[in-house]
Amino acid sequence: MVAFKIPPLIVLAGGLGTRLRSVVADKPKILAPIGQHPYLYHLITWAQRQGIEEMHFCLGYKANQVIDWLEACSLDMSFSWQVEQQQLGTGGAVVEALKHPMLAQRESVLVCNGDTFVDFSVAEFIAQARTHSAILTTFVVDTGRYGRIVKGSTDQLVEFLEKDSQVGPGEINAGWYYFCGGNLASLRNSQITSLEKDFLMASLPQPLTCVCMGQSFLDFGTPESYKAAQTLFKDAL
Repeated sequence: MVAFKIPPLIVLAGGLGTRLRSVVADKPKILAPIGQHPYLYHLITWAQRQGIEEMHFCLGYKANQVIDWLEACSLDMSFSWQVEQQQLGTGGAVVEALKHPMLAQRESVLVCNGDTFVDFSVAEFIAQARTHSAILTTFVVDTGRYGRIVKGSTDQLVEFLEKDSQVGPGEINAGWYYFCGGNLASLRNSQITSLEKDFLMASLPQPLTCVCMGQSFLDFGTPESYKAAQTLFKDAL
């Protein structure tokens, strides 16, 4: 039983999707069909089950298609969005999102990548973070394609290792973040492009806690992973 209100979710979906255009040329990645529905539908219905009531989308490439879909959506969720006139990067997009009226006064927010999925308990993620900001990590059998995270003795984030720097099993960045307190205040006032390199690896007011949980991690940003997602999502969602 969730004893607190889940904060709003910022979805990063402003990328150009160049790697996926060979198979989904006419749509942004978040509208890529997974089974009978676009991924956006699956993400929203999953978010509903997690107790999320508000979602803000950072849009760019073919944003009008996503807006049209959201405006026609009958799912019980409150939506807002922004459209990037130029590429802001993940960090710049989040900073811009935090200026939106729905988010400007919030004491905590969630952020996720719009082209990955991991099945986990959002409430438990926040509970384990306690009063700290946190990054969701998850265990995979081969980190080579994703890069891996390095954490300290108290599970604080120390470093992101680049893709292919190490292979084999380990923890990776699952693409979900929880920001609150001093870190959220600092993020609001930042001038950054990359969320990972320019903010998470900077001198944060508070250490970022790594919370390792979740299963069925999927990245459908490439044609190969998108093909795999068509079958894997049947079990994950």
